[in-house]
Amino acid sequence: MVPVSWRVAAVLGALSAGLGTAAHAQTTTGRCIVGGGGAAVSDVCQKGSELFSFLMPQIGVAVSSGNPVLGEGGTLGGWGKRALSFRLTAVEGYLPRNTVPLNAVGAPVASDFGAVKSAIPLPAADVAIGLFAGVPLGLTNTGGVDVLLGASYLPKVSENDFELEPAGNGVAFSYGARVGVLQESSLIPGVSLSYMRRKLPTVDIGYTPGNEVLRITGTSVTSNSLRLVAGKRFTFLGLGGGVGRDQIVSTGGMQATVGTGGSLVNVTLSNLRQEVSRNTAFLNASFSLPIVRIVAEYGWSSAGTVHETLNGFGARQVNEGYRYGSVGLATRF
Repeated sequence: MVPVSWRVAAVLGALSAGLGTAAHAQTTTGRCIVGGGGAAVSDVCQKGSELFSFLMPQIGVAVSSGNPVLGEGGTLGGWGKRALSFRLTAVEGYLPRNTVPLNAVGAPVASDFGAVKSAIPLPAADVAIGLFAGVPLGLTNTGGVDVLLGASYLPKVSENDFELEPAGNGVAFSYGARVGVLQESSLIPGVSLSYMRRKLPTVDIGYTPGNEVLRITGTSVTSNSLRLVAGKRFTFLGLGGGVGRDQIVSTGGMQATVGTGGSLVNVTLSNLRQEVSRNTAFLNASFSLPIVRIVAEYGWSSAGTVHETLNGFGARQVNEGYRYGSVGLATRF
């Protein structure tokens, strides 16, 4: 039998190799259509595309968060065992602050949207259900399996001329699985490797300077997250942490109404799509009460490939690093 230390080393090595891959960001668009006719590019399409590129990584960090089940390290230990957590995750994000002009025709013009610090919140509930206890290995088990399920809700966020507003009921669901490297015992911490596919509730992004309107509608964000987590619970205190890799895919379409020559012109930009890969690391701390544990999480999502844009966002750039945190309640039952 392969020693468990070798297995853990192999898992850590594989994940470290993945984390060493350069993070990337790619944004693509369809045709810019101004007043019913195609355009090579226009100012409002350029601004819409770059606004999309600036906002999506921040929202993706909120969707991905850190630990797949807040306050948990290893697998649960077999069929019928469950863990439930409710959390509020917030990203230390930046939203546009300035009112900038939008032009439907002519070459794109550089403007500064500015950037004001604003928390991007995302309440969520997650549950882990034990499927397989794993294989005994000394004082612990290895190879246990849990299924992971979750749901998130996006509230409306507004800042000056800018707003994020969920479409429909604002709820989206997630799923995944967790495999135990080590099951937590009285002497041994829990260590697990998990995959989680999370989705943001469909959202409309609005930017309305004056009488003009720029909306990115039907925005969908999907996060594919890989996590390596370790944790240990003591009498009243629990400590844990982990590292991971997120692939965040965002899609949407832009619709704008822009004043030109005294009249309003409709502009559309279809097939907005961005794919971003980012590394993350996080710490968890929990305090046990009679029925539940109070859990806090602090994390950092590292910068992806930062690329230059024609328009500015204050001192910020597209795809920078972001801090995030969560507070919540967790229990096993």
